[in-house]
Amino acid sequence: MSAGPISRRGLLLGAAGLAMARPAAAELDCDGRERDYFTNRLLLDQEGRQVRFYDDVLRGRTVLIGWIFTSCPDACPLLAARSLEIADAAAQSGPPPRILHLTTDPRRDRPERLKAWAARFGSYADWQLLTGAAADLREVARRLGQTVDEERPDRHTTLLLAGNVPARRWTRIRPDTPAAAAGLQLAEVARAPAVADAARCAG
Repeated sequence: MSAGPISRRGLLLGAAGLAMARPAAAELDCDGRERDYFTNRLLLDQEGRQVRFYDDVLRGRTVLIGWIFTSCPDACPLLAARSLEIADAAAQSGPPPRILHLTTDPRRDRPERLKAWAARFGSYADWQLLTGAAADLREVARRLGQTVDEERPDRHTTLLLAGNVPARRWTRIRPDTPAAAAGLQLAEVARAPAVADAARCAG
């Protein structure tokens, strides 16, 4: 089960879903607002590459986002496996989404540890696991409507965020939603048309 889409401001306010955009030549102002909102905090992926959160991770993509930490004994492995199942199901109805997992334990979860952890669950062509400075991860989570605390990495949501960045359309997916049904939800989000009117980018 998931809530319907609302404005991306709803994420920051803790609402249950949202909507947002991929830039074209005439949408530079819109793109700048999205970058300002989601931030371009510098993080590290599982290959040790430095990435900017909006420009390199979100911009122009449909994403499935969750929070994990590698020493988590139960919920996080289930969340990773379910994310792969949902993404595979969504890819049967449209372009495959990017899976994005952000660690809540950046002190221990360095890139090589994230890479080894992900290998336990199989492969997926576009799966990014991100770590970095604790303050940057906290701010990224806040912009996505979540609160994380590196002192208590287990205190994180198990809900998944599904977002079509070009369309400014987002929703939350419960991890216990059957993968086929969740995949259809994600595919529907992915089909939303990109925002063409830059004036709509203020919400």
